[in-house]
Amino acid sequence: MSTRLLHIADLHLDRAFAGMGCQGELAIRRRLGLRDALRRAGRTAADQGCTAITIGGDLYEHDRAGADTATFLADTFASWSPIRVLIAPGNHDALLAGSVYSRTEWPANVHLFVTNEMAPLPLAEGLTVWGLAHLEPAWQGNPLAGEAVGGDGGVHLALFHGAELGSRPDGKSIHGPFHAADIREHGFAAALSGHYHRRRIDPAKALLYPGSLEPLTFDESEPRGPVLVTIGGDGSVGYEPLNDNRWNARTAIADVSGAHSLADVVDAACAAAALACAGLEPERTMLRVDLVGEIDTAVSTDSFTVETAVRDGSGAAGVRARDLTTPLLGLAALGPEGTVRAAFARAVAQAAATASDDEHRRSLEDTLRYGLQALGGAEIGLR
Repeated sequence: MSTRLLHIADLHLDRAFAGMGCQGELAIRRRLGLRDALRRAGRTAADQGCTAITIGGDLYEHDRAGADTATFLADTFASWSPIRVLIAPGNHDALLAGSVYSRTEWPANVHLFVTNEMAPLPLAEGLTVWGLAHLEPAWQGNPLAGEAVGGDGGVHLALFHGAELGSRPDGKSIHGPFHAADIREHGFAAALSGHYHRRRIDPAKALLYPGSLEPLTFDESEPRGPVLVTIGGDGSVGYEPLNDNRWNARTAIADVSGAHSLADVVDAACAAAALACAGLEPERTMLRVDLVGEIDTAVSTDSFTVETAVRDGSGAAGVRARDLTTPLLGLAALGPEGTVRAAFARAVAQAAATASDDEHRRSLEDTLRYGLQALGGAEIGLR
């Protein structure tokens, strides 16, 4: 007889969404959308006949979560009974004194792992889930550092929040570092993990990251939702991704090479946005517009103007513009020899070409851009 679980992680309830430019009503809508995603997970688990919902950490954000979030979670989990809820706290929702986890009276169907060493929870006949908690936000322990489990003929699953070092995305923080090769070596048929926001289903390495249920950054543009995990009577483990995100994130690339005015820049941005948002519900779409290409420094790329025009034209709920253009530095653009404009441009361009590091070079490129715009009498918009 098979057993079904629904695995989720990285919901990040109460997230500010400042990185996506959300403020006021839009930020509230995004946070309410995260609550809706959790409710949908419960309905999905019931529809699929799941024994338990496993949560691989970062259920909420400790610095922002308050009493209302605690009440919401307790009431929501209680409504899922008799489905069990297994929670392995992560770095954003670490099991701290005074945290939502610590001060809330949880319903009987909730099991909270409370130590930073793997602890067993028998879930069904022949099936045991082992889990642990991050007891501090900066925990650097290896979740798989303990003794190997198994030997009883049953199926053992690991539930934790951690960073698989062999596949860590660029710039992603390291919390609970481990190697995928250690999963089966420690007797686990699968590791139900959290921390990476992009879904990864890797049966060969017995590793599952469900990803965030809704896009939390502009880079999270793939389909999102929980993952159905089926443990067969023969000990096999199967995975089925379920796509049910209501919000979408997209990045539109607008090539503004050759633009002669801010109007040209806006037209290119709006055209790129229309393509990126095709087929999506605009009122639930977060759109980033990247302006690229070589452009005359006298031409403004004012981000606020671009964002306003794209928002009005596309109807997208949120729009952020990034100016990734490079200044056109041909002789015609610099002006005749002997002018202040040409002297300034050549001096700064030469300094940028010999900059000691990328940060210094980018700073000099911005200096060149803004300086030439000022000398040309253009209205200056920040990148």
